[in-house]
Amino acid sequence: MNFRNARARQPEIVRSIQKDDRYTKELAGDISDLLRLTGPRNWIKHNQLCQLIAEISYHGFASLNNLQTLGEEYTGIIQVDSQYRNIPSKLLQLAAIILEFGGEALYLKTLQILEKCIKDNDEIVPEAKDKLVAIVQAMRSSPAFIKALHKSWFYLRCNKYQISKRMTGINYVLIRHWLQPHFSLYGYKILGIITFVQVSLSLASILYDIWGQHKRKQNQSLHSSNGSLRNEKVIEEKDNLSGPTCILCLAPRINTTLTPCGHLFCWNCLLDWLDERDQCPLCREYLKKSNLIQLRNL
Repeated sequence: MNFRNARARQPEIVRSIQKDDRYTKELAGDISDLLRLTGPRNWIKHNQLCQLIAEISYHGFASLNNLQTLGEEYTGIIQVDSQYRNIPSKLLQLAAIILEFGGEALYLKTLQILEKCIKDNDEIVPEAKDKLVAIVQAMRSSPAFIKALHKSWFYLRCNKYQISKRMTGINYVLIRHWLQPHFSLYGYKILGIITFVQVSLSLASILYDIWGQHKRKQNQSLHSSNGSLRNEKVIEEKDNLSGPTCILCLAPRINTTLTPCGHLFCWNCLLDWLDERDQCPLCREYLKKSNLIQLRNL
């Protein structure tokens, strides 16, 4: 039987993922409390793994036992294969779980190893080595933009919300599809357009900053070749005035702070933001104050 006509839509899929995210966070909190009993040293060292363990345990248990997650049961959806005919195999479901919750970490680890190999390779000329390292470093910040663009495509076309589901071909269908309410989904399409525009503007801003830095370096090299010390000081002053800006206050960043998703803001601006909501201002990933990293010696 083909379930293609019973495909789940944006409301069911989003609500299911939100429910599962809530339960995994509660489970991660319980695991963290148990870890705390082993001593503060172990808790500080391994606490970041609690969320990953909770997510893999929660979804892995459901997949191994051919069960719906609590979120899927709440919204009445099930997973099917790419042909909309059968339940995905356990191996395929486990692959999707690993990609969803460990794929980004594996991707960043691969880039780290690749960057180290480039730096340690003496056969690469210095100019090419610098360009390759710059490309690898730029690729490190790409997951957040890829996720946002993929999410906007989901809001517009309603096919795959998670990149892991797209890579494995797993789809969602609504069990009682004949009972689904017939309401307009234009709100999700508008959200998809807004998300796409936001990501596009962010990318354009980053590219503009990179272009500005490149032009400033060219100007610096030109003035240094002419031996004009006075002009070099003027350029340095301009650089200080037009340094990297915080997207929250639109001013040069003060006490630059890094989020786990790879975005930079002012320390005070980000704390004020997190007082109102627990999301990254740029990519809307879940964020807590305890996860912030204040950068020094920039």
